[in-house]
Amino acid sequence: MSSGGNIRAIILAAGTSSRMGRPKQLLQVEGECMLDHAIAAAQGAGAAPPVLILGAFAEEILRGARLATTCEIHRNQEYGKGQASSLVAGVQAVAGRCDAAIFLLTDQPFIDAQLVAGMTALFAEKRPDILYPLYRKQRGNPVIISSSLFPRLLTARGDKGARFLFTDKSLDILEYEVDNAAVVTDIDTLQDYAAILLYPFPSP
Repeated sequence: MSSGGNIRAIILAAGTSSRMGRPKQLLQVEGECMLDHAIAAAQGAGAAPPVLILGAFAEEILRGARLATTCEIHRNQEYGKGQASSLVAGVQAVAGRCDAAIFLLTDQPFIDAQLVAGMTALFAEKRPDILYPLYRKQRGNPVIISSSLFPRLLTARGDKGARFLFTDKSLDILEYEVDNAAVVTDIDTLQDYAAILLYPFPSP
């Protein structure tokens, strides 16, 4: 169980965007690149400077994302091994400095500060092992994970990230129910991106 409300935001932005064909971190949505949306959500929730994990296209992203330099930046030299390598890099960056971490993805541009603030407030109040958003019975992102689980996160491999923790029935896993499809909406392909541009995401 978590010991409190010192929650650091970790933004996973090291991916190769293989299905997109170009750095999706820099795709523009509503006038801002997707990475800037993630950073703004973390900062707007009142968190300490977000920890930004970069890997592929790192220099291009630093030039193109307006808010990138406001973050605490760490490089994942093993980004080619999958999302879990960035998860590990993030945990290593904050270990011993927080009670929990909220992991944000850069392909969910409609996650906002209100959602992040609501999740972190509930986590601080209830102090579960894991808290995740639930939209119409669908598990979404971002996810908050207690520092007590950081040693287990360091064992993560491949592209499944922290999913293996959700099968552990001994953990206190709490749902944060939302009416906002942003938590289950991500942009992986050009088709996804085109759909978002044609049909802007509705407000909850």
